Amino acid sequence: MTYASERQTRATPPTLVNAAFWLFMLAVLAQIVSLIVSISTFGTAEDEAKRRVASTSSNLSESTVHAALVAGLVIAIVIGVLSIIAFALFDVFMRRGANWARIVLFILTILSLFTILGGHGINAVGEVAAIVATILMYLRPSSAYFAAVKARKTGAQPLGY
Repeated sequence: MTYASERQTRATPPTLVNAAFWLFMLAVLAQIVSLIVSISTFGTAEDEAKRRVASTSSNLSESTVHAALVAGLVIAIVIGVLSIIAFALFDVFMRRGANWARIVLFILTILSLFTILGGHGINAVGEVAAIVATILMYLRPSSAYFAAVKARKTGAQPLGY
């Protein structure tokens, strides 16, 4: 339960933190769209894989190829959904001033650079948004906000915010 006096003492996120929040949400939206595109193009990918296997001297059956592709799709969906949930959750905590969430988002943004070429170019839009959001989180007004939130939690006096 939040008391009125506690709400009044909370730091309001500066514009840069709010902009970073919405840019990360754009990155989450790009991940959702990319996941939907991946699911919707499964049939085409399966046909292409079967065609390639048939053109080689492989002993793989169509059912083996299908099973491998379905397993890959299920793994991609699970990882994608968990990634989307984590990114959105950490983004909410970052907006509330949790410095640990800012660090986690920075690390996730770096790790997501490996996916920039996938997703039919959709990932590139989200990745650019995440990179810009990461930069905004570490500019001076944002850093002062995170320091002020930490100071309020520990009882110390924030410097300059």
